[in-house]
Amino acid sequence: MTIPIDIPPELLDKTLPELLKYAALQKLTGKALEWVTQRIKELWDKKEYGFPPEPEVASGLQRISKSEPYKRMRECIGNHRFLGLIKLGFRADELNQQGNTVAIARIKDKVYENHKVEGIRILTMGTTGILIGIIQYLSDMKIRNNYSQAIMADHFEKLIQNWMKITIFHQAGHGQKTLERNILAFMKTNHQIFFVFSMGSASDQATKVIAQLRKDEIIYKNGYIFTLYQRKELPGMISHAWVFQNIKDFAPFV
Repeated sequence: MTIPIDIPPELLDKTLPELLKYAALQKLTGKALEWVTQRIKELWDKKEYGFPPEPEVASGLQRISKSEPYKRMRECIGNHRFLGLIKLGFRADELNQQGNTVAIARIKDKVYENHKVEGIRILTMGTTGILIGIIQYLSDMKIRNNYSQAIMADHFEKLIQNWMKITIFHQAGHGQKTLERNILAFMKTNHQIFFVFSMGSASDQATKVIAQLRKDEIIYKNGYIFTLYQRKELPGMISHAWVFQNIKDFAPFV
């Protein structure tokens, strides 16, 4: 961003709150006003996302902030530090469906640089379509138990921290027997909560396995209940997210 020659030197190192106050005085015009407006946007984006997103990415973020899933998540956890990453996760999901792997790779580099593993986990939730299921689950939990945003934010952070330990990503190549063994292993270790995610033909397998385990009362006998969340992806393809919860810990993290 080129600095106009008429920009007051004292503005160059101003923080975001300071620039907002200065802009409110309406003393700037022309190129100087354009520079300050752009600088405010850059600092705002850096505050929210950790870095200023590229135009290709930024173009969809404002729309995502008005989407129903994002608004539900914000209602769940309040103005949490992860909200910007959640928006990036949704945007990465859109880019993934468009096949724009180059843009996703650039986002991942920036996210890892600024947020490390936590950021990558949230971004991956977006690109795999899992984020919607997580939001539905959190929203239902908040409504069912009348939890505060602070409790829900703490719960979400715990999910992020333990994500790889409590998640089964089932693919068709794994086969039904492998999925059954994995689910039984998770229940035997008494996980407070765990997730099963699948898509397309893998979902057909997962649905059959979990339906049989339920019919045989194996899930209940091991002390678990589950909830299914579905999301339409590409035409003819639906992603599935099963949330298994230990009955004795059905209202966790209070």
